[in-house]
Amino acid sequence: MSKKRNRKMLHLIVCFASVMMLIFNLTAASSIQAVEAAGGQTLTMDKLQYLKGEAITLSYTGAGASGSDWVGVYKTGDVPPGAGVSLSWGYLKSGDGKASISNGLAPGKYDALFMLDDGYEIVDRKTFEVVEHVPVNGVTLDQQNVVMTEGETRTLTATVTPANANDTKVSWVSSDPAVVSVTATGGSASLIGHSSGKAIVTVTTADGSFTASTNVTVELNLTLQSLIDSARAKHDAALEGNEDGLYAAGSKTQLQSAIDAANATANDSNATKEQVDSAKAALKAAIQEFDKQIITADVNGDGKRSVGDLAIVSGVHGGQQGQANWNENADVNHDGKVDQVDLKIVAKAILQ
Repeated sequence: MSKKRNRKMLHLIVCFASVMMLIFNLTAASSIQAVEAAGGQTLTMDKLQYLKGEAITLSYTGAGASGSDWVGVYKTGDVPPGAGVSLSWGYLKSGDGKASISNGLAPGKYDALFMLDDGYEIVDRKTFEVVEHVPVNGVTLDQQNVVMTEGETRTLTATVTPANANDTKVSWVSSDPAVVSVTATGGSASLIGHSSGKAIVTVTTADGSFTASTNVTVELNLTLQSLIDSARAKHDAALEGNEDGLYAAGSKTQLQSAIDAANATANDSNATKEQVDSAKAALKAAIQEFDKQIITADVNGDGKRSVGDLAIVSGVHGGQQGQANWNENADVNHDGKVDQVDLKIVAKAILQ
């Protein structure tokens, strides 16, 4: 009888041990899952810089099912609860998702903190910045007239003002892609001449939709002698002076030197193809440089002479080439400085 009782007791002990082992395994598995879930709680800011007043947007993973996990915004480096209440905050829906938090913050650097269950246990922290909105007020191009040949590639560069504007993105378009196509790379664009003709290439700012345009002429791939004849005609028709539509002092002399050099190659019966091609390239470059020397009071490239052009020149008056805020277009007469002469040229053109 005693042996039967002992066997029964032993059986109960074995069953109890099995149940306890099962409970232990389930508890351990649950703990592992909780650790793994905690490890998957992350924040990702949609961007690192927000304009003052712009909603702060972010993505998150691993928010708890209770809906009481939250994101709080604090000054960078602050640690709650000692740092006090958050400057802005929002609850996170269960799982993964996106959240938007109102932004009444002053310009500065802040941290977004992922915290658990209405408490202050921080599982992730991301830094971002709030900045004042600096709007774009204009855009200019480094060339207002471009002459190129079929198959040639040229670069056009846009300058968005002011330099510290928040959004300096631009878009480019050609009025006739069959004549000249445009491949944009940020603030610059590569122009490719496809066939002879004329087109207008226009750049437009994303902020404010300000525009500037360049007249592009694509010519046939001329012989060296044809280029020389074209350069001579351009040289002879040009007038130098300090007025809108004239050319900067000394520009005709520089073009004439290039014409003489090209003419020497053209008259050399022993000149190789490489020498002829080099002479053509040098003369093309000289013609393009000569075209840049034309004086224009249309400083902002909008096709008009107005007080807006005068304001741009006035804004950088006293500036010199090589300085940080140098604006080449404001140097109307191309003498390396923006002074009273530039102001007078623009003012006179406005009154005409």
